Amino acid sequence: MAQENYPSRPLRIIVTYTAGTGADVLSRIVANAMSPLLGQPIIVENRPGAGGMVGTDYGAKALADGYTLTMATPGTLIIIPAMSQSVRYDTEKDFTAIGAVARSAYVVVTGNTPEAPKSFKELLTRVKDKGGTYGIPGIGSTTHLAGEVVLQQAQVSALAVPYAGSSQMLTDVVSGQILFGFNTVGATLQLVKGGKLNALAVTSAERVESLPDVPTVSESGMPGMNLVGWWGFVAPKETPAGIVKKLSDTLIKVLESSEVKEKFAALEVRTYPLDASAFNRLILQETPLWANLVRENKLTSD
Repeated sequence: MAQENYPSRPLRIIVTYTAGTGADVLSRIVANAMSPLLGQPIIVENRPGAGGMVGTDYGAKALADGYTLTMATPGTLIIIPAMSQSVRYDTEKDFTAIGAVARSAYVVVTGNTPEAPKSFKELLTRVKDKGGTYGIPGIGSTTHLAGEVVLQQAQVSALAVPYAGSSQMLTDVVSGQILFGFNTVGATLQLVKGGKLNALAVTSAERVESLPDVPTVSESGMPGMNLVGWWGFVAPKETPAGIVKKLSDTLIKVLESSEVKEKFAALEVRTYPLDASAFNRLILQETPLWANLVRENKLTSD
């Protein structure tokens, strides 16, 4: 009967970052769209701390009744558990997938200076011959590890320079203090459009609509590359299957709406309508990739 009457009270989405961040804004868009379909308010609750560990642990310990979802990323589900022995949750044992929400390509950028490489191939040649530095918004972040994936597959090595966030890192790329940077399309777009940064390649399988002239890494000599950051919802492990299906079906429905697609596009992300089983497969497929990179780079947060 409890499942038949579900939901009979407000739901909440735990966001593991502060208000105004990408995960927060995406969660609020989806919450507003899902609420009328479920017939209940959906409250977004920010619980930041320790790179997302605090809120994710809180979500793992919530009642498995379908009233608490957690906004998750590769960082919170895979990378942080691989980096830290103090993590108190186990992604596979403590969570069940509800569905993927959004995805974003990464972009390789350089400063718009005379001496900066003008193409991805030129950048790789420069790094191979002379070495170089590249900026990342946080050591062990998904963006950092995405950069390592690209460099490893290109069989070149560069020194990662971590920053507390994107702003100062991109400023240093613009000025040429560091050779290049990895970041999401949304974080770099204004500087690229303003002519301060050159976008050399995107890591997705297809070109990005907002940067139609920028080739993919695959087009630039590394075929098969498809690397995107993603966000998705998970619930506590023992959440009843019927509730999981209802939430997953509702999520897919709103992600396929033109209104939500337009709002996501304005943030330079795309909807990523994977249902519970498909999202679970994605997590399982990507876990070895990110976890191995953490080990190979000897990354730790303890």
